[in-house]
Amino acid sequence: MAEYYDDLLKLCGFEDEEINRERPRIEKVFQRLEIGPADMERAESWTRQNHDVELAGVRKILRLWLKELIDLVLAREEGRKLVYYGFPTIAGPAGTIAAASDEVFCTCPDVVLCHTLGQIFNKLNPILEAGEENGLPPGHGLCSLQQVRVGGMAKGIIPVPDLALTSSYFCDMGSKTDELLHERYGHPAVYVDGSMDSRWGEFPEYLPERVEFLGGQLEKVFEGVKEVLGVEVTEADRSEGASRSRDLMGALRELVELMSGADPQPVSIDDVEMARRLTVGSASKRILVEGPQAIALLSQGVKERIDKGIGVVEKGAPRIMIYLAHFSDPSIVRMIESCGLSIPQTYLAATTSKYRRGTPFIAGEILAKEEMARGSFHSNYGVVTRAAEIIQEANVDGVIWNYLYNCRPISLPAYLLKRFVEKETGIPVLALEFDLADSRTYSAGALRTRVETFAEMLRARKASVRV
Repeated sequence: MAEYYDDLLKLCGFEDEEINRERPRIEKVFQRLEIGPADMERAESWTRQNHDVELAGVRKILRLWLKELIDLVLAREEGRKLVYYGFPTIAGPAGTIAAASDEVFCTCPDVVLCHTLGQIFNKLNPILEAGEENGLPPGHGLCSLQQVRVGGMAKGIIPVPDLALTSSYFCDMGSKTDELLHERYGHPAVYVDGSMDSRWGEFPEYLPERVEFLGGQLEKVFEGVKEVLGVEVTEADRSEGASRSRDLMGALRELVELMSGADPQPVSIDDVEMARRLTVGSASKRILVEGPQAIALLSQGVKERIDKGIGVVEKGAPRIMIYLAHFSDPSIVRMIESCGLSIPQTYLAATTSKYRRGTPFIAGEILAKEEMARGSFHSNYGVVTRAAEIIQEANVDGVIWNYLYNCRPISLPAYLLKRFVEKETGIPVLALEFDLADSRTYSAGALRTRVETFAEMLRARKASVRV
């Protein structure tokens, strides 16, 4: 017998047999999330409006995020050991932990909630409000992703983990939030420390001690998993994790390359980012196994659209690069595209697909070297230098550097990057303040005027070049 949620799940890539098999789990999760029949019409409309659901690859990616949500909510009562990690993070250890044991569910809960309750149900605000009421109040420049995690735990939506993995040098808010949650719920955490200090102009070089130290800190993760969970990560597990990572990154790289050369832009960059964040937003065995297939299916649909000349913006539209797509509100990217701007790729997609390739063996120093090369974990100079290189490689007409006002390591270089990139490349940059997961203040409507003005300027520049 069909239920109120069947049509939405089918829209998101579920098959009838799978829905029937999973009904008890689905209904239990939707009850806990307070999602009922009245929410479904709104969710279907929101999903159709903001995602290219006519593509099978997009539907399968939405399905994967929903499956992660179901597993996350039920992990504790289904007897699985639960490991949370933060975002941004170096995700290699998490994937290796997932390869080590089917009993361990390793994920970034804030990212999963954003990509489901936000991207699909448009119902994230109650969780943000719960986070504000339980230790992370509004008006203090606090990370909205951390508010999502705190709110999800306070509302009893996501369970208390057995272990948290957190960075205390790039994302200082993550470690502080995990201290708050430890005091409230008692679960332990492994803190990965490091150093962002470097001389101006040093990138891509770095002191060897930085990699040695960061590599040792990453190895601490495996020690913590053994001590707290009793799960030993073997050399075979590391090799399997690396192999799975190569498959996932290879599929992502093909998708990014297809998008970078396409005119017109075949799909919304939001759907590409939904695929990219499978590589960092959750590290479950399902993502490692099914993720490459879903991303490859999306690439197939992108190829077909390219061959037919189908686009979400007009052919010849100004091409821009953005820093990243909004985690929970797809209408913001859709607004930028509706202003007549083509977004073939994001900074994070370019750096992730190029440098996080997956290695023959997951070890701390190998991962640390990859992160140094990407720039973000190296220094502000590393960020602006890599951005200038990627912008020139991407052959774009402009950049919207949509930086997070409430994230110190990302907001600090924003206007420095604008000056540096414009001087080095001559390409205009709009430094656009926004939020990563909360669009109550930085909504599509609030940002539109600045984006429209920037789009008009880019069109005028392109016209003058043609003349």
